[in-house]
Amino acid sequence: MKYFVAVLLLFILLGCAHNNTSSLSSDEKVREYSSTAVTLSDCSMKIVAHYQSQNLSVPEDFDTQQFFAILKKIYPDQSGVTSIQNNYQVSVRSLNGGYSVMLCDPKTNQKIMEDLSCHVNRVEIRSWESTTSIQCAFENNWQQYCE
Repeated sequence: MKYFVAVLLLFILLGCAHNNTSSLSSDEKVREYSSTAVTLSDCSMKIVAHYQSQNLSVPEDFDTQQFFAILKKIYPDQSGVTSIQNNYQVSVRSLNGGYSVMLCDPKTNQKIMEDLSCHVNRVEIRSWESTTSIQCAFENNWQQYCE
């Protein structure tokens, strides 16, 4: 009986530890990340329009700090911007007159999505849909997603 109780406690503790560190279920990923992708895509549309309205391209030195600074000025739903800023590891880079923004899980360093801003109505790279874990790194072969 002692062994049974010990094994039972071990399974309970391992189960709790597993639940705290495991990734989201497929349904939870779809709910959370799809909503974030819509917001991120909308942010891209606003940033691209911001520069186009001034007859400018996104600057070569465009980065995460500038991304959030512009959104804080022009984006109507600041709760969406704050959510992205607080819940993800965000990286931004300039790309041939445009830019990409990548969101990663801050705990696991897994890439969740990358918006290349070449299709303002959708996020091009939706890594959360992959069955394999993808490390947080910008897509090197990004041009294929913008065709």
